[in-house]
Amino acid sequence: MLIVLTFCVIGFLCLIYSHWERNQLKTEQYLIFSKKIKKKFRFVFLTDLHEKEFGVDNAVLLKKIRSLKPNCILIGGDFPISHSSEETDIRDEVEKGIALLQKLKEEYKVYYSFGNHEEKLFTKKELKGRKTAFRNALEGVTLIDGKGIFMDEGISLSGFPLDISYYRPLYFKEKKPLEEEIREKWKSAIADSKAKGVQESSDFEAKTKQGIYISEEENCRDSSKKGKEEKNTGVFRIAMLHSPFYREEALSLGVDLLLSGHFHGGAVGIPFIALMTPQFRFFVGKPRGLFKRGEKYFFISRGLGTHTINVRIHNFPELSCFDLCPVKE
Repeated sequence: MLIVLTFCVIGFLCLIYSHWERNQLKTEQYLIFSKKIKKKFRFVFLTDLHEKEFGVDNAVLLKKIRSLKPNCILIGGDFPISHSSEETDIRDEVEKGIALLQKLKEEYKVYYSFGNHEEKLFTKKELKGRKTAFRNALEGVTLIDGKGIFMDEGISLSGFPLDISYYRPLYFKEKKPLEEEIREKWKSAIADSKAKGVQESSDFEAKTKQGIYISEEENCRDSSKKGKEEKNTGVFRIAMLHSPFYREEALSLGVDLLLSGHFHGGAVGIPFIALMTPQFRFFVGKPRGLFKRGEKYFFISRGLGTHTINVRIHNFPELSCFDLCPVKE
């Protein structure tokens, strides 16, 4: 009896701590260096909001974003909550995500790639107008699923979509193999960004005549001398893919930085592994953080919110800020 009572008390204390931690937003800053990057570029990456609020109307989150002064905002999906068990939008939640989107797009250029909750929402029958409301909120936001765009001189962005069948519960099953049709969509997005990248880069060089940009930031200074030929070549390619389970397939397509979420940090911050992912896969390796493989990076955000199993222990909500920096020669 004493043992049972002890476990109940520990469990209750863990729930209290988890509730506190879920409201403690942490800003994480990451530096990415590459010869392909021409000048410093800062962006904020948001994912897995799931209708979470930090302060009234997300005032705390917005204040932190403004203090970082990003060039743009990248959203990796799962702003709403869409319930798998429902065929309609009757229980889906979109209001807080819509309110945040409205504020973000008033102040920043916003790029959006869908997660599984958007995929679910937009395939349901509409009863409460939530699908239409969320679609309307996306007006003025750049949707990049299956597309490639050029964010800045020398930096492209692509969105790698996955349909809802890739988000099925796994338990101890293997993930669904990536179909060739999906792979071709990803390749098309990369090819699209390549074509636009060449054009935009040429336009930039024509405007600057020398094709050289000296960053004003000390920690990201390109030491190229005025009048010398630009040494940074190529385009730095960023892609957003909501599920990290398919990171190997994405990195094989020539992505320099892959941005993901979906795992919510693994619920409990056990070193190097996830206790559990939203697809009920247990003890998954590398569930959060920035990882480097050769000259390529892949990143898995801890995300902002949770849903269904609302637990975070040693796994704080994350506001991710990236500085892309040229390599000092």
